[in-house]
Amino acid sequence: MRLFYPESAHFDPKVENNPDTLLVLVAFKAMDFHWIETILSDKKRVRKGFWKQPPLIWDVNPKQIRILNPFFMEIAADKLLSLPMQQPRKIKQKPTTGLLAITLALHLCDLVHIAGFGYPDAYNKKQTIHYYEQITLKSMAGSGHNVSQEALA
Repeated sequence: MRLFYPESAHFDPKVENNPDTLLVLVAFKAMDFHWIETILSDKKRVRKGFWKQPPLIWDVNPKQIRILNPFFMEIAADKLLSLPMQQPRKIKQKPTTGLLAITLALHLCDLVHIAGFGYPDAYNKKQTIHYYEQITLKSMAGSGHNVSQEALA
């Protein structure tokens, strides 16, 4: 399984995954559902409503697509991060896809090994937070993710 959201879908699904990989959409907002529908049915693409432009063409086999049940978002947010379910719109916090992947694995698997997860110290703003790109802790300031809280969880 590979969890993604529209803004993180800048990978070639047919080249960078095994043919049996399930691509699991993590829908953080209503526009995410609209994006996957337009991609799969080749409808007119919407360019607004995203913090980073998602792919407008994404060559994916629709049989490989799944949508993450919102239950896992609730478990990660409420039980692991103790986030209130009703939050003011301006400070909406949400779990990262990494924590959602761990939550999903803990529910589906008998044994879970976690590798490659870690959070930089709060003072180290230049250390990258992903193994596959150069996004730093500083760049996550307005993301709605509380990585310090996730590190504790």
